[in-house]
Amino acid sequence: MKVSEVFDGLSCFSLSTLSLALRRPSELRLYISHCLRKYDELVGNGLPCRAPVTPAQNLTITIPAYHAGGGMSFNELIILARATKILKPGTIFEVGSYSGLTTAVFELNSDPDARIVTLDLPPGAETSQTPIASDKELVASRHLALVPQALGLCRYTQLLCDSMDFDPLPYLDCVDLGLIDGAHDVAHVQNDTLKMARMMSDRGIVFWHDYGGKGKFKPLASYLESLAKRCPLYRIPGTSLAWAPAQELKSAILETRS
Repeated sequence: MKVSEVFDGLSCFSLSTLSLALRRPSELRLYISHCLRKYDELVGNGLPCRAPVTPAQNLTITIPAYHAGGGMSFNELIILARATKILKPGTIFEVGSYSGLTTAVFELNSDPDARIVTLDLPPGAETSQTPIASDKELVASRHLALVPQALGLCRYTQLLCDSMDFDPLPYLDCVDLGLIDGAHDVAHVQNDTLKMARMMSDRGIVFWHDYGGKGKFKPLASYLESLAKRCPLYRIPGTSLAWAPAQELKSAILETRS
């Protein structure tokens, strides 16, 4: 454990934290991370809070009842479903399929002619390119397309490739809703953000998952906060989702590289 993680833990110290450490030590890291993320949100640390869309009172969305694991919470699935319904994206692209829960949310809430593309590592692929142990554990425990298959959904394309090797050329300027939730080390997040920016249409929105985490996820937050100095980028209250309007993201990233 790094010194910074120790200080993060001490900042959340209470009798409740001590009790959890004694009774369920395996849950302690998750609890501390949640407390620190909520604290940052309440005091205004990090990205500013702003919702990506405002749903009408009569808007209805569909969420699968079965949660196949991964890190996406119910509230976060609602946000993605709302955005899909309101934006009516022609093309959706997500990095990080896991068991297909978000893939199913996209299909259940998009128009019948929408194109949905989801990218993940092939079965049996090595995970040595990411240093984060929890990412490796998720890859080892995933069941690709479990949720869409259980629901009889098939209106999506599953790409099997490490995102570092993925070529975005066939999707340039056509994605209206993007989700980045693959490997969480900063090298992958930077790579995925650059490629997603190239694929986005000007009217689109990009989401990142697991913003606000501490420990090994802290570089992800630091990267997004540094990116926010060049373009509008927000956190969504009560979640670990961050988002940016695609047009400004494209300008900030692609102009910097040109």
